[in-house]
Amino acid sequence: MGFYIRRSVSAGPFRFNLSSSGVGLSVGVKGFRVGTGPRGNYVHMGRGGLYYRASLGGPGRRSHPVPATPIAEPTSLASMETGNVLEMRPSSGSHLLEQINEKLALFRLWPWTLAAGILLTLLLAGQPSLAPVAGVMPIATLIATLAAAYWDRQRKTVVVFYDLEGASLQSFERLARAFDEVARAQRIWNIETSGHTDDWKRNAGASQLISRKPARLTYKSPAVVKTNIAVPAILGGRHSVYLFPDAALVIEQSRAGAISYGQLSVQWLNSVFLESDAVPGDTQVVGHSWRYVNKNGGPDRRFNNNRQIPRVLYQEMKISGPAGLQKILQISKNTDRTEFDRSLDALRAVVAQLQNVSAKSLTATTT
Repeated sequence: MGFYIRRSVSAGPFRFNLSSSGVGLSVGVKGFRVGTGPRGNYVHMGRGGLYYRASLGGPGRRSHPVPATPIAEPTSLASMETGNVLEMRPSSGSHLLEQINEKLALFRLWPWTLAAGILLTLLLAGQPSLAPVAGVMPIATLIATLAAAYWDRQRKTVVVFYDLEGASLQSFERLARAFDEVARAQRIWNIETSGHTDDWKRNAGASQLISRKPARLTYKSPAVVKTNIAVPAILGGRHSVYLFPDAALVIEQSRAGAISYGQLSVQWLNSVFLESDAVPGDTQVVGHSWRYVNKNGGPDRRFNNNRQIPRVLYQEMKISGPAGLQKILQISKNTDRTEFDRSLDALRAVVAQLQNVSAKSLTATTT
């Protein structure tokens, strides 16, 4: 799925519609809907910027931030994905970030409804006099669970509407195209840990060991966010990174942080890697080593089945920012990423300009 912008978003019985005069909200079913006009309760940041509605299911309980707990790793390996998402806050849009964190912190009702229904069914089944009631309990449990799941979806939803036009639309579309080019790599991994090893003989001559897991570059919104645009998302590992038009949203389990593009850094590095798995078709092989190697680079013939291991040229995408954010992706296709850097720079400039216009408008209004 590629980049798109929709004119309306549905979230349960609610429908948000974007028009030239703003955002309108309607509620109802097909054929009968009641709505409000574009002058409703929305916040507009800058020109061609951001609209959002705080919630759909009433205010939830306010969450209390807790320190992020680092992932335990073996002493020989250091975690490569770091950062406390609760300390990642942009200069603007903090209220929206608080709403997202509140929704993430809400517990789901449907598992408790299902468990209570099953337990009650078992208790009633043990009473012969209540056998007729026990017979209808599975149906009642199913209906109650579906209703609870529907209610969960509504109360855990924040609607974010973007009205992009002109330079803001062009810059974000450009970033999406550059993002697509990175996503076309046959294999992408998230580097979990990295550490030094002295046992190079049994590690094909490598002095550095890493652990990695598959990652995906796709278009996806966070579970609690409904929006009218396709959001480039980096999924896999401890942090999920979502590239919204005005800031990058970073989510770790039930906590969210945001980083302005002015503070977000993306670096591209070359990496020669000893690939013990299948070599992707878009990877350049630059040499070979042996599973058990001598100092001169030849095979250690004391070991049976000592196979050759290819040295491949991978690319690393290092994402870093405030609050110690660091996320490193290993990409099978090593190519020039100048267009990605330029598109990110262009988006930074547009967002900064919109924020300046918004700040000046606010100052003029209050004076």
